Amino acid sequence: MKNRLYFLLVGLLVTSTSFSQTKWTLKHCLEHAASKNIQIKQAELLERISKNNLIQSKTNFLPTASTDANYNFTFGNSIDPTSYRYINSNSQSLTFGLSSNLTIFNGLQKVHTVYRNKADYEAAAFDKANTINSTALQLTNLFLQVLLNKELKTISAKQLEISQEQLTKTKSQIQSGILAETAIYEFEAQVARDNASLIQASNNVDVSLLQLKIALQLPENQAFDIEAPTTNIVLENIANTSASEIYKIALYNQPSIKSAQAKIASAIFTKKLAWGTLSPTLSATFSLRDNYFNKATNIVSISPYVTEPVGIETQLKNNLTKVAGFSFSMPILYGGSRVNNIANAKLQQQIKELELDNQKNKLQQDVLQAYNNARVALENMLANEKARNAAQKSLEVVEKRFGVGLSNSFELQQIRTNFIRSESQYLQSKYSYLLNLKVLDFYKGLPITLED
Repeated sequence: MKNRLYFLLVGLLVTSTSFSQTKWTLKHCLEHAASKNIQIKQAELLERISKNNLIQSKTNFLPTASTDANYNFTFGNSIDPTSYRYINSNSQSLTFGLSSNLTIFNGLQKVHTVYRNKADYEAAAFDKANTINSTALQLTNLFLQVLLNKELKTISAKQLEISQEQLTKTKSQIQSGILAETAIYEFEAQVARDNASLIQASNNVDVSLLQLKIALQLPENQAFDIEAPTTNIVLENIANTSASEIYKIALYNQPSIKSAQAKIASAIFTKKLAWGTLSPTLSATFSLRDNYFNKATNIVSISPYVTEPVGIETQLKNNLTKVAGFSFSMPILYGGSRVNNIANAKLQQQIKELELDNQKNKLQQDVLQAYNNARVALENMLANEKARNAAQKSLEVVEKRFGVGLSNSFELQQIRTNFIRSESQYLQSKYSYLLNLKVLDFYKGLPITLED
């Protein structure tokens, strides 16, 4: 039994450890945000409210029904409600009924309410999708920043390793008499500088991971790290498409545009609702009513005058009243409020139409800016790639010259610093271009992913 318990605890520990050490891919981050992000949850709640309003507007076509009952105690003189005779004594009475109403016509207000709430529900759904997309772009930016900082950290660690190896070689050359003893000081200083650079790079990784963790709204004590893409990231050339083509595609797939269009439809039906208030209303009504009076009597004989009490069953049977009919109402004067509501509804429609135009203009500006940023980032990446390759070749030449004593340590460190700077600039321009490509993919309606 103890052995079983031991293996069970070990299994749970291993499972818990492996779970806590699981690295997050970009897909995992986006899926987590879609279900846990507070802003997305708020958008989902607003969508559910709109859905409930739509369901309610449909059920409003059903007839209304209500029941009522009253039991009264009367002290002193009273009127018999069954015979309307004067009663000079305390009494009790019971009245109850059922009533129902069905709207037959009211200017199609209920129909337009359904269509308006349907448009509101669609707008809420598109608003939620827009919130999800905005969150996805934010997380992608933070995720790529972590990847960039990790690559810069790798470069710093490699540079420190090279400097340490160079320091070891220099010590050997000094002992052999090839170099002067003073040559070692510059390499020791370089090792110290590279170590400081590695510390700063590690801190940048930690800070960017923390920013991503906060954006994911993860618990403070939860271990967190990301997993780089398992395949090479493909950097396509944006010259294959133009900004105008991307904008045309975005007009048909962006939730912000669809939401604005749905809100215009809602405003149109709101205007029709306002016109419907000027229409007459025709309703069908039905009611059942019954009552009981404990002092009710029947006349048995006039001479002599003799009465007998009427039982509750007899009263309920005799007093039952059934009414069916129609009601009609026609608005005439309401202080101009309904006409004013129509005018305001027209203005609201114009406001929503202007909002759509504004969303289209904003979308066009965003697409043009993203496309221009991607184009500039591509040019920078290609230029930095050439600079990096040239700096690498220069470093290789100087290292060989330094190895045979044809170059000094100052020249070597200067060339190496230039190479590190060009490598960092290339990586930064590469990830800047990649981020802008993901933004353009977003406007094309493509899923955001770093895999092939």
